[in-house]
Amino acid sequence: MEGGSSVYIGNIPYDYTEEQVMEIAKSVGPVDDLKLLFDPASGKSKGYAFIKYADHETAESAVRNLNNFAIANRNLKCSLSNENDPFDNDLEVEKLPPIPLGSQIFHQTPGQAIGTILSSLTQDQAIQLIKEAKDMSSTNPLLMEKLLERTPQLSHALVETLMLMNITKPEIIEVAVNRKKQEIDQLNPDQIRFLSAAKNLTDEELNELDESKQQIMKKLINEINSGSFGEL
Repeated sequence: MEGGSSVYIGNIPYDYTEEQVMEIAKSVGPVDDLKLLFDPASGKSKGYAFIKYADHETAESAVRNLNNFAIANRNLKCSLSNENDPFDNDLEVEKLPPIPLGSQIFHQTPGQAIGTILSSLTQDQAIQLIKEAKDMSSTNPLLMEKLLERTPQLSHALVETLMLMNITKPEIIEVAVNRKKQEIDQLNPDQIRFLSAAKNLTDEELNELDESKQQIMKKLINEINSGSFGEL
């Protein structure tokens, strides 16, 4: 990252265009370049962008002013980018962290083997696993996405850990995986009831949840309100 002048902005509403993101970025200072990331398969925004400012001081100002900045029922996440060069077209030059060698499994499916390993984790180890995944997702989303694409067993393990710790539920996982907009008659009754209950949660009910569950539910409610799961 040359001169430390690039920042990462996440939690951008999926329907925001590059022009809208540019207006937000320019509210801090002159912008040299901007890259809003899109899913090549669907063509939809991934909800995060990299901004290159003229100097490190402006980039630091962006972090101070744009982190937690509220737009469209969301709070932006902004930090200095630790990408080597987020504006390089060849992002494959960035290497994945070391991945341990796998082990042979006998008379088990991969899912069963993962479940067996996770059941042996202590609560502190499980918490640390989720914390490290969350930190990497926030500070380096492109690398985390690449890691999960290369190691689908890690995605499985993270989901299983979240459910074992009662941080999330199968219903949340299902709607998170199937994020494409659907008509109401395409949702099954359990999905409709769950999404409706989430949408109608009061502030008091949200505040009764622990912090991690509040974050999950708030994110889900934002998705519902933006129409990601269709009209309820």
